Amino acid sequence: MFICSSCSATSAKWTGKCPTCGEWNTFVESTVQKWKSKVWNGKIVETRALDPNPSQKGIERYVSSSGELDAVLGGGLSAGSLVLLSGEPGIGKSTLALQMSEWYASRNQNVLYISGEEHIGQISARAIRLGVSHPNISLLTDSEFDSIFATVERSNANIIIIDSLSVLSSSSIEWSPGSISQIRIMTEMCMHIAKKMQKSIILIGHVTKDGSIGWPKSLEHLVDVVLFLEWVRTENYRILRALKNRFGPTDSVGLFRMEENGLIDLPNPGLEFIDQESSVLSGSALTFTIEGNRPILIEIEALTTYTKFWYPKRSARGIHQGKLDLLIAVMSKFTGVDLESHDVYLNIARGIQVSEPGVDLACIAAISSSKKEKPLGKTIYLGEVSLTGVVKNVLFLERRLMEANKLGFVHAVIPASYEGKIPKWMECTRIKNIKELK
Repeated sequence: MFICSSCSATSAKWTGKCPTCGEWNTFVESTVQKWKSKVWNGKIVETRALDPNPSQKGIERYVSSSGELDAVLGGGLSAGSLVLLSGEPGIGKSTLALQMSEWYASRNQNVLYISGEEHIGQISARAIRLGVSHPNISLLTDSEFDSIFATVERSNANIIIIDSLSVLSSSSIEWSPGSISQIRIMTEMCMHIAKKMQKSIILIGHVTKDGSIGWPKSLEHLVDVVLFLEWVRTENYRILRALKNRFGPTDSVGLFRMEENGLIDLPNPGLEFIDQESSVLSGSALTFTIEGNRPILIEIEALTTYTKFWYPKRSARGIHQGKLDLLIAVMSKFTGVDLESHDVYLNIARGIQVSEPGVDLACIAAISSSKKEKPLGKTIYLGEVSLTGVVKNVLFLERRLMEANKLGFVHAVIPASYEGKIPKWMECTRIKNIKELK
């Protein structure tokens, strides 16, 4: 057989380009022994029934000084876990990793920070800017995995941070440096030492050109937790998501604000993503979207202008273009708002991307407000709009109303089908169809 030295793919004949990983001239002829049936020499292990009263006391967690990070991890970093942290280049992965070392060190945990990309001077300069100076933090700058592995085994650190996995190489592994096979083997060795010595290891990964985590199918199933850091290039906030978590929920998100001295927790975004003066302007509607399991107040902006062209223009930013076309079609059929000769532009302020249907009613209200030149005031619009014009219930509607009440809003427009709890000091207008929207 011919085996690819980059990804371990096999072929019955030699080929110049590997069809699996796309590398050239990587197939090497090897002798492969066929599998034969045999008698297994393993010992019989006693089986056990499920524990009817499982206890979580055996799971030790390391709590940091960042409430947002702990919330994403499900209450803290589990001892003996392997975490993969990824994000786009320049988003702040190294900044977050160095701050994590300070957050855990300040809670009396020994942290070993390993960098294969920067020398001690670069790390120290960034640490001074971020205010990272705890004596429980140890630094190691090396890209040879064999040396790193030996150091980690003998270290008394409970938490190991490796920045980053893509630059490490091992002379004892036969595959080429940086190949998928070598990265996978190093990840498996990190998992082995994490489980064996109960050390929590955080690996920094990279993102491919299409925006996905590098080696997704090769690594994600090997690690316990996959964290992904998101951003909008023109904004200073960051969103940390858990795409996979064996020790906690995967619907939690952490919100941070990027400042000169690093990432700052944003536990209560409140009015962070809206302009309070927009409530007196036409074309602006307020609603709550759900990021993970957290309601966030956002502003929908709409602009309608008369056009002499036979085909009016529709443009959306922050929601899918097809969603805008659908909402305009529903409005044209079930409301008296005439948009046949008007260009329609829709935008979600602060560059936020929304794909959930809970903002449909707010989008229609904003478009109608712009067309009628009638401000909506400080009213919250919550609901999904169907193709029949019916306003439907949305996920976590009660939680959105509670957050609106907490921020001081007293009026909301909601679906008539909602049967949940309404805050004491909030007045809600129930509508069945968008025809009833004023």
